[in-house]
Amino acid sequence: MHPTEDNAREVTLHNGVRMPTLAFGCAFGDWVGRSTFQGFLPEQAWRAITLALDNGFRAFDGARVYGTERILGNLLGQRFASGELTRNELFITTKLAHPMAPPHINISHRRTWDADQVADIAQKVRDDMVDTLDDLGLGYVDLLLMHWPGVFELPAGTAPDFPRQARATIWRTFCELADKGAARAIGVSNFTIAHLRQLMEDVPEPERRPMVNQVEIHPYCRDPELEAFCREQGIVVSAYAPFASGAFDLLHDPELVAIAEGYDKSPGQVVLRWHVQSGRTALPKTSKAQRMAENRDIYDFALSDEEMRRIDALGVGEVRRTCPDPSTIV
Repeated sequence: MHPTEDNAREVTLHNGVRMPTLAFGCAFGDWVGRSTFQGFLPEQAWRAITLALDNGFRAFDGARVYGTERILGNLLGQRFASGELTRNELFITTKLAHPMAPPHINISHRRTWDADQVADIAQKVRDDMVDTLDDLGLGYVDLLLMHWPGVFELPAGTAPDFPRQARATIWRTFCELADKGAARAIGVSNFTIAHLRQLMEDVPEPERRPMVNQVEIHPYCRDPELEAFCREQGIVVSAYAPFASGAFDLLHDPELVAIAEGYDKSPGQVVLRWHVQSGRTALPKTSKAQRMAENRDIYDFALSDEEMRRIDALGVGEVRRTCPDPSTIV
């Protein structure tokens, strides 16, 4: 059964919180290899987020490491002040616990840090949450995610079970933050089945299992087994880089172009509709107002089962990623 106009715009998390199926991604910069890697460029957010608000986006996906939360907070504050927006019209996501990244991103420990380099992991998470809420100018976020399950390269001599213990500590702190009202819902990002199983064993209360797992998914990057596992556990899958961040010439794929022509839609709209009909939420990002309007205009058509299978088939074979492979993280 395909989603309808009425039910495709939101999904309900297992704690009852309703989450929009589309949110505007707030990571700006270049990291997909088309030019010299620049890392994050938050100055690009001022215009893009303004246009996103003007074009009807009310859900925004951010992270401490992106450096755009103060910008988002300032732009939202202006609209709160004018009476144009109220807090309950918005769905704001942030992500904490990003491991150390290359030097051009990781200037200091303030935005990215490795758990083995932190004296008190739980307190670091609490402090980061306070800083994030201060930057956003908000009393709470709607969704708080653990950004990565661990460091990109485990230092020599680290106890093999330390990453698992660190994940559990971070997750218990997230539960505490949710209990205190700092987040309406909590989840994870870049978690594999193994990471999820370990976390649910270490924090076994059913109501404490993650509500969302945000992972890289686009037609050239799929993990059907992970998605099936998440469905079984009542975990909503959210797709970041839904267009492969502009890499691989995805939106010129002949299969997507042909399907789009049949509906008088763009290939990007077809990809987003594929995400929504697959039961996922998605995080499109663009700096162009026309594309923003297009990205939200996906609820008046439905792909056939055969078209869904054709798009699924594009991801068979070698997976093409724009971000690190989470399966390499222990």
